[in-house]
Amino acid sequence: MRKALSVLIVLMLCLSCTKQKSMDMLIYGVSFTCPAGWEVTDTGHDGTTAYVCIEKKGFSSSGLVVMSFTDEDFELDKYLRLTQESFKEHHAFTGIVFQPAVEANYGKYKGIASAYTFKIGTLKHEGKIHVFQENGITMALVHQEAIEDHQKNLSGFEIIEESLSF
Repeated sequence: MRKALSVLIVLMLCLSCTKQKSMDMLIYGVSFTCPAGWEVTDTGHDGTTAYVCIEKKGFSSSGLVVMSFTDEDFELDKYLRLTQESFKEHHAFTGIVFQPAVEANYGKYKGIASAYTFKIGTLKHEGKIHVFQENGITMALVHQEAIEDHQKNLSGFEIIEESLSF
């Protein structure tokens, strides 16, 4: 009995330590690679607008990617302002400061981007909102993290950016 229990415990430890693999995803016509250690945590669609949330797994992880997109015709700067305004409504975010928009690429997509900083409690966070258009879709894509987690999140952000297609 003890030997069987020992084998079972070793097997469970081995299975729990198995390296998770990245997964290719297709959600609402948007494809991307979800990096190992990250997961899609929420999605929604209301007819003209959709969103996908991707978060780094773990209680103390702060990596977050949010894609919100619409087939409505928007100027990039207007869609950026709408996204920024929605951030200002989050009561947990204090001291949010947006930088002016600049021309920027997100992977193969050309558009504009605005960096921002804020705090949740005493923990400093940073992010960047990218806005671009392709195939009649306007997308706002957010990367956000605790400043102290930047190096831990960087490769995940890069995998999503390099694989995004719609």
